[in-house]
Amino acid sequence: MKEGIDFSTYLSEYEFGAPYEVEHRESGMNNTTRIIASGQERYVLRIYNNHKDAGIVRLEHEVLAALQQQKPPFRVPIPVRNKRGDTVCTAGDGTLSALFQYIEGDRPNPENPAHVLALGRTAALLTAALGRINPAGKPLYSPYYELESTYEAMDEHAFLSIADRSEAFAARRNRFLYLQKERLSLRAECEAVSRLPKQWIHGDLVFNNTVSQGDDIIGVLDFEFSTIDVRAMELAVVIVDLLKPDDPACGMKVKRLLEGYHESFRLTGEEIMMLPVLMKLRLLDVALHFAVRLRDGLDGEEVLCGIMDQTLFGCGWINENWEDVRR
Repeated sequence: MKEGIDFSTYLSEYEFGAPYEVEHRESGMNNTTRIIASGQERYVLRIYNNHKDAGIVRLEHEVLAALQQQKPPFRVPIPVRNKRGDTVCTAGDGTLSALFQYIEGDRPNPENPAHVLALGRTAALLTAALGRINPAGKPLYSPYYELESTYEAMDEHAFLSIADRSEAFAARRNRFLYLQKERLSLRAECEAVSRLPKQWIHGDLVFNNTVSQGDDIIGVLDFEFSTIDVRAMELAVVIVDLLKPDDPACGMKVKRLLEGYHESFRLTGEEIMMLPVLMKLRLLDVALHFAVRLRDGLDGEEVLCGIMDQTLFGCGWINENWEDVRR
């Protein structure tokens, strides 16, 4: 088996109507994902690599069920029940997994203007739908504006000392210093952020977590990080996904995304004014998340180097260009 994973350990938990085959697909940083073909049926197996907390997975499934009841104009994953009637499986070593019905389609392309517009519209429709749900479970992930308490162990000293670990990090020392300065400035803004309207959000809505058919977005995936946060954070996360150092057209894409969003949902003036702070919170959260993963030996240093470069560009772009976009 690739990666030394015995997928039968996880799939033996389910009743399939025909012999199954495991198809490779690209996995994210936090999970191992495979397409499972059984006769005419297809499923998605997700093995959680980032944690062994069944409560997080059960809450994700509760959010999905509540969202499904809203009948949104896009599909969301539907968990499959195992032989015991549960939607969460636990392997002998505590590793968690879940099986979902497959959503047929492709990943949207940020180079397709129709996909950018559609993703903005989908983010707005998702915000509206999640604003109407009320799951019994309590959020298990902290909101982005609690950045400092979330990453208390990755404080200024721990973060800046990463620059001493290797030549590649030493070459980025000024980037560590710049981002730490941005982090300190965000600290003063978080109280104001915490007063913005709150609701359930997806928390990680990006191109790779959606499904397209033609020019339309027809599915939203990976609700693992759903939590209660300020609602404008959903839009901030999507915007940040467009900020790429090697893309001179990212500003035009951001404007098109906002056009699609505002067709279907209107934020308050205060929320719009706070968007650059929310975007930076997302950027710094990702950088600190991967700094922790490096500390814990989950990634090689090249991963954090790439994240640092991306985060520096994103913060710089916001400082230099956001006022033009807002106008």
